[in-house]
Amino acid sequence: MFDMNYILIYGLAGALGALPFAAQALQNNAAPLQTVTTPPLRLKNAADLAKYEPARGVYLGAALDFSKLPEVGDNPEKFASIMRDYEKEVGREQAIYTQFFHFPHEDGTFPGWDKHPWGWASAQDFASAAHGLGAAPLLTLEPMKPRVFVDGWAPGAPAYEATKAFAQGAGQWNRPLFIRFAHEMNGSWYPWAEWIDKNKNLQRDPGEETGFWPADYQKAYRNVSLLFRQYAPNAALVWCPNSGLLGGAKRDVFRPWYPGDDVVDWVGLDIYERGWTMPMPGAHLWGGMLHRNMSWDMADDNNTPQNESVDFYKTFAVEKNKPMMLGETSATLSYRSDLTDAQRALLSYQWRAGSWNDAEYGWLQTVYGTTNFKAQKFVKPIDREFPKLKAITWFHIAKKEDIPVEKTVGTQKQVVWFNNGFGDYRIGATAREGGQRPFEREEISLFQRLTDNPHFLTKIQ
Repeated sequence: MFDMNYILIYGLAGALGALPFAAQALQNNAAPLQTVTTPPLRLKNAADLAKYEPARGVYLGAALDFSKLPEVGDNPEKFASIMRDYEKEVGREQAIYTQFFHFPHEDGTFPGWDKHPWGWASAQDFASAAHGLGAAPLLTLEPMKPRVFVDGWAPGAPAYEATKAFAQGAGQWNRPLFIRFAHEMNGSWYPWAEWIDKNKNLQRDPGEETGFWPADYQKAYRNVSLLFRQYAPNAALVWCPNSGLLGGAKRDVFRPWYPGDDVVDWVGLDIYERGWTMPMPGAHLWGGMLHRNMSWDMADDNNTPQNESVDFYKTFAVEKNKPMMLGETSATLSYRSDLTDAQRALLSYQWRAGSWNDAEYGWLQTVYGTTNFKAQKFVKPIDREFPKLKAITWFHIAKKEDIPVEKTVGTQKQVVWFNNGFGDYRIGATAREGGQRPFEREEISLFQRLTDNPHFLTKIQ
């Protein structure tokens, strides 16, 4: 049974790639963990490891704000400068850097591997910048016209030839690379999802279907991936849904979109913590939230004793023996314009880095907490609980977006939207756009201490 203190939520995407959120909040008191039986993990030898999978440990990764580059001119050095500034800021080198590319754009135009038709920075520019710093690029390819990867897919078709050329360029580049095609397909904010929540009521209404069904998604993903398999053997393929509420009737939110073991090297999950239950000053965040996101979803029936959810970690990482990554993760409450600046600055800091006791602490400890960290015990340390978790990408970006939360008025629950809210997902964030970052030093120091042990890797293996 899914404890109603925890609610998996819906998310909305915005600019700079997807930003749906599986955000959950516990206010004041932690609920007891439920026991989940997981099959014993089969240890791998080197020959059994997936592409770029480390035998042990977790790659550190980041998604940074490169949005200003098209305005000032683009080249690998400008990408690298932003990456170096981040590494200097947080005091850690990174093994993975993420960037988002429309593939194709809404007008059907495809970017090439080494050039962009609109003069923007190319995939090769970004990849070379990451490689120059000793990191691997993770390219998130967003198909804004997804049917071109299904309808008429054959040699000679424009989408086929553009994808083939991109894969050939990636293969000729011939360095470690991750490809994440059409992520968060199980949400309701992208054209490659099966519906878009146009009414913003978190319900699937008539007329909101895109006509791009899970079977279409599987076919599109496979078509693209098989070309990368053929022409870019250096590319590890990442299948990455969103954690959280799909909307509409209860259903399996993952397996209908799984494209097949042969075209998936890594499985991923995007998880954000944004306080769905609208926590107020004084609220605490439960330290088991990452585990909850990995093992529970909206398919659970609150009226039964068992959990009807699809346990993502067990189903896709353990049973399929795939390395797992958090494709995007972060936490913020900076959008909470119902609070004073001082209140939301403090509460947002606590949501990322607070520490109340061994069962209640911030998202940084939840995501990066291990048994190696001696300053605090954790409910679910990742090295003990999630040995198949092999990469974590922190979404270190501030942006404007429409953010839904649930508010209780009397005995009724209502969805409240913070339209054009300021979501600052950076480590050491601010509460207001352009404002000071009052807890930057504390958050960065915590991140450094949490990741200062051999479990965290800064080079691709």
